[in-house]
Amino acid sequence: MPEYRPVPDEREDDRARITSYGFDAGSGPYDPDATLDERLERRWSFGEAYALYGDDEAMLSTCVHMAFTARLRGEWLPVAGVSAVASPPEHRRQGYVGDLLAASLADYRERGWPLAALHPFDESFYARYGWATGERYWTAAVEPAALAPAAGETGTFRRVRAEDGECLTPAYEAWLDGVDLATRRSADWWRDRLFQGVDDERYCYAWERDGEVRGYVIYDIADDRLKAREFASADHEAYRNLLRFLRDHSSQVEAIELSGPDHARLIDLVADRDAVEAEIRAGKMVRIVDVPAALEAVPYAVDGADITLDVSDGHADWNDDQFALRVRNGAATVEPTDADPDVSLDIGTLSQLLVGHRGVERARADGDLVVHDADAAGTLARSFPRRETFLPEQF
Repeated sequence: MPEYRPVPDEREDDRARITSYGFDAGSGPYDPDATLDERLERRWSFGEAYALYGDDEAMLSTCVHMAFTARLRGEWLPVAGVSAVASPPEHRRQGYVGDLLAASLADYRERGWPLAALHPFDESFYARYGWATGERYWTAAVEPAALAPAAGETGTFRRVRAEDGECLTPAYEAWLDGVDLATRRSADWWRDRLFQGVDDERYCYAWERDGEVRGYVIYDIADDRLKAREFASADHEAYRNLLRFLRDHSSQVEAIELSGPDHARLIDLVADRDAVEAEIRAGKMVRIVDVPAALEAVPYAVDGADITLDVSDGHADWNDDQFALRVRNGAATVEPTDADPDVSLDIGTLSQLLVGHRGVERARADGDLVVHDADAAGTLARSFPRRETFLPEQF
């Protein structure tokens, strides 16, 4: 019977090899010349490596658990980040990743983490295990010269180095003010995650107005393309001036790549709209870890609501039940019940309703929410309104 437990330091070489091969098969096995200390230094110190072990102590599948604090409906709550999920080729397609995810959910439940998120390599794969899209974001590619009409001409720029990254926090928080799934960041996270890519260091310039940082761009340059890894603006003036900074790289790069929640406006700012290749992409997926804990963790904009939810969850049996959701004065209590359900839905749909990525009517129209009591649909919609979501971290 496979056993779920942490990866000790002496097995880090095995885990790293599995992860490396899983995400970049062309790179071959993990660097055999690197010392253990060097590998541990590169390891995500913010996370905890876990694995599913066979009887012979072979790692059947591995992952890294990361702890975030994210905003949801104005409240800050712990969110688990699932990262680096991989299995070696000889143990694939045997259900071990599903077993690892199920064990991880049980672990998160014990830790009191009501919600989890991950960045999927394939949405349909993780949807089988109860995960659902929790955000969408814009990507845009444009030649630097095409940004000229959009560029602002005020304020000043200064370079920010990794050790000073925390000075960007006010601009970061203003950028995502009111956006759900936005995270709190520590000085260590700025230094070791935002400024450090997988293989290379990133650069950062901040835009200041009256001596105050109002926006910044963290980027790297490769193959004649400048990739803005984070492009944060506290207001529209900051956004336009950051575009000026990118425009001024026209002699060095052939294209600018942007991604984030707010680049739809770029099409309206440039003179030649055909110069912008923009699209919407699905981002992180979310999943409720524990239904009562998750629904009770957030405030509600209704004074009174009583809804019985029939939730299906094939991978966390504690969620596969009927729950009575009772809201009074904006606070909820959730308990198992035998009462007839008002609505039926799966755990992924409930997760989307909780974070606000999908509304009740859309879920109902898509066939993912079955309403047994017509009045309950309106109550549910008022209890779970649509909200803007964006989880900015890469993990």
